[in-house]
Amino acid sequence: MNRLNPLRVGIALALTAAIANIACAATVYLFPDGTVAFVNSWTHGLDLVVLQSDKPWTLGGVLLGVFNVTATGFLAGALFAWCRNLTAERP
Repeated sequence: MNRLNPLRVGIALALTAAIANIACAATVYLFPDGTVAFVNSWTHGLDLVVLQSDKPWTLGGVLLGVFNVTATGFLAGALFAWCRNLTAERP
């Protein structure tokens, strides 16, 4: 079985997470009520409307969020590849 390169898998997951985070931020910015209604459908009766904030967004806050989710994605992807390689069957 082929081994995974932890660096490449980490980068791939980091990029995926960054794109998803930016798309999510744009959707929440453009359609705040629709986004909350959409996510409410996942929470089995929890009402997330009470979590909506009226605080204005800042570019720094959005960029920090993108950075954090990208770093977490990289670490998770690299750890996944390392664990997968560790547990893979050896020939």
